[in-house]
Amino acid sequence: MKFLRIPIFLTTLALLCSCSSDLYYANSFLSKFRKGKDSAVEQIYVSLPKEVIHTNSSLNSVAGFSLMSEQQQDSVIASLTAILDKVDDSLFLDQFNKAFLFTLSRTRIPIVLVGDPSQLPVADDSHFTIDVAQIEAEEYLQPTRSDFRTKKGMYYAYDYNLRHFATHVWLRLDARDSNDVLYFKNDEIAEDFQGTVKSIKDGKATMQTQFHRIDVNDAYRMARRLGSACATLYVEKLLAEYVCRAKGTNESYFYYNPGYNAIEEVIPYDEGIKQSFEKM
Repeated sequence: MKFLRIPIFLTTLALLCSCSSDLYYANSFLSKFRKGKDSAVEQIYVSLPKEVIHTNSSLNSVAGFSLMSEQQQDSVIASLTAILDKVDDSLFLDQFNKAFLFTLSRTRIPIVLVGDPSQLPVADDSHFTIDVAQIEAEEYLQPTRSDFRTKKGMYYAYDYNLRHFATHVWLRLDARDSNDVLYFKNDEIAEDFQGTVKSIKDGKATMQTQFHRIDVNDAYRMARRLGSACATLYVEKLLAEYVCRAKGTNESYFYYNPGYNAIEEVIPYDEGIKQSFEKM
């Protein structure tokens, strides 16, 4: 079977050479802005969100909610809400927007803020465009059960709710015509529960419970984290598309580290794109 080693070796060598070539072009794109070269003519035009949509998905499971009076609805909403009603939209957007712009600025590509998304230029190879079209904050309760069965076959269960908070972002990226797709990214956090059975007596289990709650400060931290993540993914998208334009093809996905303004890892494109934005 020794004759099989040559084509396998050649295939592996070809892949390594291709990745090396891709990385060369991707690094050349970043370095021309670091060094302030005359060829660094690209600019990024950004339109940031101005409002936050609030959604409490727990209301979907409330029977007859739409038939309730406004006072009854307000009472139900209050009973199911612990974070959304405390979110300051201005602060939430500030956390997202500042993290997004700061991370994007690490590339040293000039950024132009555009207040009205309809005034964004048509994207081309030197005009990059980002329209953060919509941002949504969502809260919901998830019914959860912790249970166990004793050696004697007795079954015990403890039911409780865990609160979740999610942030969803929709973006138009480098739209070259009106038919360009929306891109989507989100992040989510949830409460945690730990329970320890202390004793079982007279058919009843005594449990020591501990909940790790989330609050509005966690929501702000999420907005900041998601803003940075979206900017990082956008830079990775730029790198992949630049290599494709420069070479005519690209087989690599580049993980970008904004802290060092550098590519920290290269993997096959088909693997990396799965962790990027979702096309809507």
